[in-house]
Amino acid sequence: MLNLTAIRPPAAFGRVMGIAVLGLVLPLAACGTGSEPSEPTSSASTESNSPTDSADADALDPTGKWTSPETGDPFLEFTEDGQVKGSDGCNAIKTTWEVDGDKVLITSFTSTQKACAGVDPWLSKAASATIEGNVMKVADASGKVVGGLEKEKK
Repeated sequence: MLNLTAIRPPAAFGRVMGIAVLGLVLPLAACGTGSEPSEPTSSASTESNSPTDSADADALDPTGKWTSPETGDPFLEFTEDGQVKGSDGCNAIKTTWEVDGDKVLITSFTSTQKACAGVDPWLSKAASATIEGNVMKVADASGKVVGGLEKEKK
């Protein structure tokens, strides 16, 4: 009679193979199927300025139009009266904004929910932003940077 237990690999071999497979598969699981939003680069200093008085708070001024060259031309336009309008490249965005320390807080908003082929609607997740020179880094509600916009030249 043939002893099959002698041919079977030890239990530790199965654990090692399982860990090896997870090590190869988990990094791939983090990859999205869509395109990642591009984050504009800037030659401006990357130091973060934290406003400590009203004069410094005035230095953080998002007013104006911030754009991206991505498909659909997503943008946000901040007005002095605290209004924001824009587009995620497909759907309209309309909300309000305010400065809180070194961040621009973007009030929760609803937008149209059209599906547009080839458009990554990352901008519709905007909840806050930081500004470094002419670059606005847009973050979602959890604080994760989801993309970037560049200040439109006048």
